[in-house]
Amino acid sequence: MSSFLTYVQDRLKVCGPLSYKNMFGGFGVYSGSQIFAMVIKDRLYFRVGQSNQAEYESAGMAPFTYAGKDGKLVRVSYWEVPEEVLEDDEDLVFWFRKSLAEANKASSLKKKTTPKKKVTKSKVSSSKKAVAKKKAARKKSVKRLVKKTITKRKVAAKKKKVRSR
Repeated sequence: MSSFLTYVQDRLKVCGPLSYKNMFGGFGVYSGSQIFAMVIKDRLYFRVGQSNQAEYESAGMAPFTYAGKDGKLVRVSYWEVPEEVLEDDEDLVFWFRKSLAEANKASSLKKKTTPKKKVTKSKVSSSKKAVAKKKAARKKSVKRLVKKTITKRKVAAKKKKVRSR
């Protein structure tokens, strides 16, 4: 554990009981079950949204970014917390509350907009067509069987008549 993480844990005690979990080579900071901050490479990042992004921008802070699988830079909704804020209890609690509110808002939006898996119309129609083809094939095979059976019976009946004469 880094000395910076120890420092952050000490400073964030003013925000109430928090927990820390290993994440992405750093730590996720949780209030209850809600993640609202990250500590990565000796930097503290808070969750940012529409209500608090301007404060981070005016403080000259930037969002956390990393290189994605394709090499492109990925930007997430966590911005570095200014050092002055981290050192002042009142400011820290104020920024923490806004960050937690944004994290809760994002979490509730995610729950509402998570689409349920639906079978698309093309999948439905193609599966219906496949079932219909199978049924038609079964009907044809049953008809052939019935026809063969009837034909065999007729042949057998004719042979019986011929023998009985």
